[in-house]
Amino acid sequence: MGNVIRMDLYRLVKSMSFKVCLIIVFFMNLIEGPLGKIMFNLGKKLAEQNEDPEKALAQLGEWDNTFHFGNVLADQLGMVCTAVFLLCIVWFCYADIQHGYIKNIAGQLPSRGHTIISKFVVIQFTTLLFYAVTVIGNTIGQLLVGRHIVFDMSVAGDFDEETLTRAEEKIFGMGSVLAEFAIKWILLTGLCALVLLLTTAIGSNVAGTIVAILCGAGFTGLAYTGISAGINKLFKFKKDFELSDYMPDSLYRTNLNDEGCMLRALIVGIITVVVLLYFTTKLYNKKDIK
Repeated sequence: MGNVIRMDLYRLVKSMSFKVCLIIVFFMNLIEGPLGKIMFNLGKKLAEQNEDPEKALAQLGEWDNTFHFGNVLADQLGMVCTAVFLLCIVWFCYADIQHGYIKNIAGQLPSRGHTIISKFVVIQFTTLLFYAVTVIGNTIGQLLVGRHIVFDMSVAGDFDEETLTRAEEKIFGMGSVLAEFAIKWILLTGLCALVLLLTTAIGSNVAGTIVAILCGAGFTGLAYTGISAGINKLFKFKKDFELSDYMPDSLYRTNLNDEGCMLRALIVGIITVVVLLYFTTKLYNKKDIK
């Protein structure tokens, strides 16, 4: 089993797609700080030319020279980078099937399911690397624009158009941040388990790619809204049912501390991982490997 994991790790780090995806994620996080500063200055100039500059400037607020380190951990990869990460997982999971040497690997193991376990372990390693690149790139970018680091998480308050003031920001300590980080890791693992099911157990590279893009970039929200509306119309619940409240990709994009849904997200994440890995292993053990 250890040899299979080492082989999968070697296959991962040697692949060009893995290196390209890492570079993309690092670059996108690196430019976040400088790009944010540029966009703020542009927004300020446009606000000064607005018909009601006082209101526009109040909505824009002042440039925050503080870099809340917890926001990077809680926000994790972001939508575009999550899609890039999941695409990397798709290509990794499907590569041994695509190139035809999975048959030799599976034949040397007591159970085909061991290859699923190996890939799952390597996916966790990949997640760690992408998180590290995200944190390092984002931190460097924020320091480049002169921000100083504070180890907490900040959530901006709502803007009141009548008084032209913004509610006081919410500050969460690093304990809450690390709890959200851990839960979102589990949620992201659930999305990886879905990709693993589609690409390995079902053997569909196309389905895995579509799911990676839709779930990673947040395109599933409209579908969840439509399904929720249909369910509410059919069953007439006293309180509207929102499917997005129970879907791992939607919860992954949610500020869990601010919305107060940490426990629900944890339960959804664990159930998703366990159920999908179980079905992936069962299906793969029964599948004919070509």
